[in-house]
Amino acid sequence: MQDDVRERITIKQLRKELTLWGRYWSNKEYGQGHASRSACDKLGEVRCFGSVISEAAVPAHIANYDRQITRLSHDCRRALRVHYICKRNWALVGFDSQKSYLYWLRRAEGELL
Repeated sequence: MQDDVRERITIKQLRKELTLWGRYWSNKEYGQGHASRSACDKLGEVRCFGSVISEAAVPAHIANYDRQITRLSHDCRRALRVHYICKRNWALVGFDSQKSYLYWLRRAEGELL
């Protein structure tokens, strides 16, 4: 019987990796002509991150998190996007309260561990 080969990481390591993931996508969004308007202003839907950039290859560690995040629920993906890409402006994405946003963020982080 084989154990899960995937290495277990701590919440601190996960948050560091997600911060790098968020910076990458934030830089790509702001670098694509959206500088006059915040990338978070139009967060009615969650974007599929892997298909955003077609002219350059996405780094492997970013693509890995993209795959993991796409498996999460809609609210978990929204919370991760708000926290790591949109500088925690949870009200723009339609969360009822900060408590709701934090609930979905912690749930998403827990599922990624």
